[in-house]
Amino acid sequence: MRVRLDGATGDRIPFIQWMRLRHPTAVRIVALTYICCPYLARQMDKQFFARFDAIGAEANSLSYADSSLASTSQQLRSVRQAESSAEGARIRNQKEQERRKRKIERCENHWFYSSTALQPSLWCRGGVEGRIERQKEKLARDAQSAPSLAAKEQALESQIANLEAQQAHLQSAVARLRSLESESEAMFESAVGAAPTPQLRSLQSSAAQWSQALAGERETASRLQHALQGCAQARGLYMSAIQAMHAAGQTNQSAQLNNILDASEMLEHMQQDHRDNLMHEAQRQAAMAANVLTTALSSVPAAATSKYPHLCSGLGQVALPQLQQTGAGTAMLEIFGGDFGDAVAGSQAGSMINRNLHILGECERLAARQEGMVNALLHTVRQDVANAGATLEQINGSIASEKQSIFRSLRAKAGVAPAEVAVAMGSPVGADAKEQLAAMTVQAVWHSNRAPAATSPEAYGQPIAVATAIPV
Repeated sequence: MRVRLDGATGDRIPFIQWMRLRHPTAVRIVALTYICCPYLARQMDKQFFARFDAIGAEANSLSYADSSLASTSQQLRSVRQAESSAEGARIRNQKEQERRKRKIERCENHWFYSSTALQPSLWCRGGVEGRIERQKEKLARDAQSAPSLAAKEQALESQIANLEAQQAHLQSAVARLRSLESESEAMFESAVGAAPTPQLRSLQSSAAQWSQALAGERETASRLQHALQGCAQARGLYMSAIQAMHAAGQTNQSAQLNNILDASEMLEHMQQDHRDNLMHEAQRQAAMAANVLTTALSSVPAAATSKYPHLCSGLGQVALPQLQQTGAGTAMLEIFGGDFGDAVAGSQAGSMINRNLHILGECERLAARQEGMVNALLHTVRQDVANAGATLEQINGSIASEKQSIFRSLRAKAGVAPAEVAVAMGSPVGADAKEQLAAMTVQAVWHSNRAPAATSPEAYGQPIAVATAIPV
């Protein structure tokens, strides 16, 4: 076929060359389609399905490869450990023989070890001659066991070589199986993708939107988990502040007791300083708790609070405690007021500590309520995640069933009977009874031209895989 390129000149060029000049992008896309996706460019004829069935039959014949490879690898590790132990036993045997030979030679020729009179430990054991005789017997036993140890090691080495060869063969079989599975899946998807039904498009659109909704719910659950951890940390800090304030109260009581008993002034002042430090430490812990709680509650997603307002009443309330502290007046009374001034200052400090404990207790209870609300919200969102995941799983099962239906239809149009062997593809998601029931329901509704009831990710009630399951 030839076409006119330029009306002025009247030159004619081949159609392919004209397309390259006028539409280079289109030519590039078509070329990539034929190179990268050969099955898309291939007509779904008998040869196509014959190749598909041959791949399935070969993959089915290699179904043993994965389990056999795992078993062989485990056996090889065990045999290698046994071979290492056998080698160690053989080496120890050789070393023992060499040691006994040196010991015999030393007992025969050494000026000290060859004399029984100089070795009292041998007087009742047959002397040096008895030792030499015993060592020769042990040497003979070691020499007698050496061949069996070497033979055992050699047998294990031979077994290792066989297992390594078997492992290499199985690894090749597994690689071939993976290649067949990939090719089979590519052919299956290309065939289905070339003839999608409206039902398949609807299910795929629904699955994509449910996946997006599920990802959003998981992100919400993750942020709520982080907020819950922050609430727990804030409660821990409030409890640390309460403990510090309790310790300050006990220290103050000890200082007052010393004042009544007229004990050491130095000890009393040390206790008063320690009390003041503990009260400041409690204030620091309480301020940290308020900051941590504020940060944690600010991370609660607005989507969760707006979706479940009945669970979020009062969520976000944070108390900023201002605890009372002893000041310069208390210090002046304790330093210059004598025993009476110490008593007055101790009484004032005790009242401050009691009020601070009440404030800290209220803060801790408020943090506990916030933690409980976040925990309830997280539990509800996790239930939504589980329901959305189940719904998406059912939709994926329906997609798998619809794809199988399309593929069987294409086989029937090509005049090819269903394959007798299992195709080397991953099992569909909808494999259990509930998912298959959902898939059958969708198919029945579709073929009867009745619209199924809409299900949205907002409902999450009784999830069912339907084509109109589009999140709002």
